Amino acid sequence: MDDLICTLALKKIKGLQNHHIFFLLKIFKNSCEIFKAKRSDFLKAGLKNEYIKILTDTRIVRMAFFDAIEEIEEASKNGIKITTYNSASYPSNLNFIKNKPLVLYYKGVLKENMKFAVAVVGQRTPPDYAENIAQNLTEQLCLSGFSIISGLATGIDTVAHRAALKKNGYTMVYIGSGLLEPIYPPENIGLYNEIILHNGAIVSELPLHEKISPKNLVARDRLQSGSSLGIFALSSPEGGGTMKTCRFSLKQKRPVFIPEYDKEIMNSKENLGLKSIIGNVGVSMLKLNKDFSLDLKEVMDELRIVYDDIYEEKLEIGNSLLVQPELFDLN
Repeated sequence: MDDLICTLALKKIKGLQNHHIFFLLKIFKNSCEIFKAKRSDFLKAGLKNEYIKILTDTRIVRMAFFDAIEEIEEASKNGIKITTYNSASYPSNLNFIKNKPLVLYYKGVLKENMKFAVAVVGQRTPPDYAENIAQNLTEQLCLSGFSIISGLATGIDTVAHRAALKKNGYTMVYIGSGLLEPIYPPENIGLYNEIILHNGAIVSELPLHEKISPKNLVARDRLQSGSSLGIFALSSPEGGGTMKTCRFSLKQKRPVFIPEYDKEIMNSKENLGLKSIIGNVGVSMLKLNKDFSLDLKEVMDELRIVYDDIYEEKLEIGNSLLVQPELFDLN
């Protein structure tokens, strides 16, 4: 059996959550081995009876495989690809967060070994100075070798994606609906297609026809931060979606970088969200030059530390930490 089909079939079984599936995957060799297991194997693994009953129900399993194959075929017809948690195209940094997706659906190209990524986020109706910072910052980050992650929203997200494209950088979008649902926001249909055309990716953890919802948008926020070494939050009122991404980032032990605006700007309505997390562990202030450009030397030091903390595995030769030469060198 094919691993993708088996993995999707597990997801299609009602009553099984991601954490149940990952529990099984720690015990069995792969997703297909789970379907070959007997009741005694599940008992030995310590699985509860209610889940054993589901996994040994022939009718439920047959329907799950039918639904998985049907979804793969529909995705293929619509130019949508599917990757699993153990694929080289799965965003590397996601492997180190809680409740990571079992599968991701995407259009475009998922860059392999995408360890060097950051998220650039902010409000949908930002002030001009925040847009200027987003533009300059994203261009600097792209020139330093980073992939740019954001959420396709109007405002800062749009500026970040466009700046990455301008510099021929790699950019990824996480959306809060299935990939066969209408593009949101509709005014970014052109940007959506441009990202795909330039070998970026539009990504969702949701089934193809899952509709957009506040719950799904919040869930995707954790993927933006989880796929990144750190996030840059450039403007946000209290209660904005950007703040949810910031809080996910801090829980995931990824730094949040905030511009060091003057008192008047920081006290303005559009930045009260950012102001509320200043002083939290993991939040760093970015010094602004008079022209609102940023000095990223300290940022690179922090991102290097996060990278080393995440990737503690050693190379067989020399026992040195995995690094990408010159990535953190801005000179």
